[in-house]
Amino acid sequence: MISRFEFFITETFLSLRRHPAMAFAASVCIAAAMFMVGTVGLVLRNADFAVRKTMEKVDFIAYFHPETTRQEAWADYKRIQLMEGVSYATFIPKDKSPFWQEMVQKNPELVKDLAHNPLPDSVTVHPTDVSAIPALAEQVRGLAEVDKVNEPKEVSHALETMLQGVNRIGFIAGIVLALLSLIIIHHTIELTLYARRKEIHIMSLVGATPITVALPFLAEGIIYGLLGSAAAIGALLICYRMLGDFVQQQYDKQLFSDPLVLTHGAVGIGIAGMALGLVGSLASVIKYLRRPRSRTTNA
Repeated sequence: MISRFEFFITETFLSLRRHPAMAFAASVCIAAAMFMVGTVGLVLRNADFAVRKTMEKVDFIAYFHPETTRQEAWADYKRIQLMEGVSYATFIPKDKSPFWQEMVQKNPELVKDLAHNPLPDSVTVHPTDVSAIPALAEQVRGLAEVDKVNEPKEVSHALETMLQGVNRIGFIAGIVLALLSLIIIHHTIELTLYARRKEIHIMSLVGATPITVALPFLAEGIIYGLLGSAAAIGALLICYRMLGDFVQQQYDKQLFSDPLVLTHGAVGIGIAGMALGLVGSLASVIKYLRRPRSRTTNA
């Protein structure tokens, strides 16, 4: 067992030393593929982040009847705050209404002629989830003192649709990029096997089983995947930090920066790179071992 393990380790690293150009090419291909996967993942994560940030700003306004007293309006405001699905609510007295403030600034003479402020008190409601707005607005509308509710139906629907679209694009892009990466790795290992066909033939002549022949190449695939994904993670980290600094300086905006999610993404890229390296090399080895042998060299 020990001698077989030593042979396995020796052959793996011997292959890497004998074919550094092939190892470099395979690692670069995997790095490029994983970089593309990471880039698409970051783009989609930031798109999701931007949509969710916008969704957090979506609210609706409930207007009370003009004859509702301040005490009654305040009591309903407290009820609204306790409703399920409400993140927070803001009570807006009639004299603090943006429309009234605008009238005071632009038409002071008209305001002076008014006997009293005709606008009602209102409450701005911020939901915990934009998808809860329809049910929450209907619940607020059921309060006796509420006259009408301005509900942003089109905006909430558009944001929900956009978020679903981002998730679908991410799923499809992930599958496509994974398949492309698998194809790249498969053909790279296949070229390595073809370049070492004489060595493999000699190993077969001295009694090496197909598994013994295959294991070093499977390990090579995993190493290529590890090296390539590590290079991709490093490049993504540098580029993402530079882009984040640029966006912060030029637009005073922040990119998605949850360290836990980003760490999980980096680990996922590493695992995906090794898994794709293993699967790609496995497919190449199986294809090579099942191919017709040459009549001349039997290799």
